[in-house]
Amino acid sequence: MESQTVDAVEFRDGQRQQWKKGAEGWRKRSDFIDAATAHVSKRMVELAGVEPGSRVLDVAAGYGEPSLTAAAVAGAEGKVVATDLSPEMLAYGRERAAAAGLENVEFVESEAASLNFPPESFDAALSRFGIIFEPEAEAAAARVRGFLVPGSRMVISSWGPPERVPFIAVPMGTAMRTLGVDPPPPGTPGPLSCPTPEALGGLLEGGGFSDVEVEETEDQLQVGVRRRVRSHGQGHSPTAGRADREARAG
Repeated sequence: MESQTVDAVEFRDGQRQQWKKGAEGWRKRSDFIDAATAHVSKRMVELAGVEPGSRVLDVAAGYGEPSLTAAAVAGAEGKVVATDLSPEMLAYGRERAAAAGLENVEFVESEAASLNFPPESFDAALSRFGIIFEPEAEAAAARVRGFLVPGSRMVISSWGPPERVPFIAVPMGTAMRTLGVDPPPPGTPGPLSCPTPEALGGLLEGGGFSDVEVEETEDQLQVGVRRRVRSHGQGHSPTAGRADREARAG
């Protein structure tokens, strides 16, 4: 179910400003982030069925993951389109792609809900910790479904419940208490908006995807806190939904 607690336009404008300020931090910490989340990108690419020659759409790609992971698999005959609403994050993604020698990645500035491609433009779609920040996430997923070849998959991921991701929940809680701000209502877009299998799977189902399955992984970050990752995928680590003809026509 879509969140009705925020103004979508205002929320996205706020997101742009936050990512503008935060982009430099991602540059400084990208090695740590890559080390901590590389296996998530790899698993998502596997679940999406990306192979040499695949055309892949990455929604809310940020600094380029799992775009670059998918591009390495798709190879010179394939292509990845990495989209995000933050020009600063996309600029860093372009730098990372160039440094990796990947020439099959195109970076496009766009909100997830405003993406526009011809039908059947892609063989797979991905969103690692990205579409969960979109205030109209189900509508965005439905839009993406229309760009996919029937039978292909969209794979997304999300963090688990607050008690399992203290490196996110603790700073957020401290900031809210300091500012005297109430916690956001459940479902408010953000890193903890889809903390359960039902919520994450429901996002794709709400977008018209079928055969949605959720798998979970848990691992230890180097800083000593634990993280749970959820995503769409055939009974494995991310959550995956299939874009079949019946769903596309509905």
